[in-house]
Amino acid sequence: MREAAALRDAHWGRVVTYSRKVFVPLTTLCRDDCGYCVFVKRPGEPGARVMTPDQVMAVVEGGAALGCKEVLFSLGEKPSGATRWRAMRWPRLGTRA
Repeated sequence: MREAAALRDAHWGRVVTYSRKVFVPLTTLCRDDCGYCVFVKRPGEPGARVMTPDQVMAVVEGGAALGCKEVLFSLGEKPSGATRWRAMRWPRLGTRA
């Protein structure tokens, strides 16, 4: 472990950086089956949704209030052959004051 720490320090130093980012999963719907994804849902499953513009802005504004400087949007993919997809599409975005 000491050798690994010495190599890390020699190449990158001991400063840890991070991005002040808020995560916005615009939809939980996706046709992929990635092993790392913990929030994907299939149409009809509890929790399957598409965020409304107001929901998105609430998360973004909440992140800003906590000091976040960036937004990471996550998009699922349209499930192949899903008949419910049309009903779960984003509503048209209007202008915001």
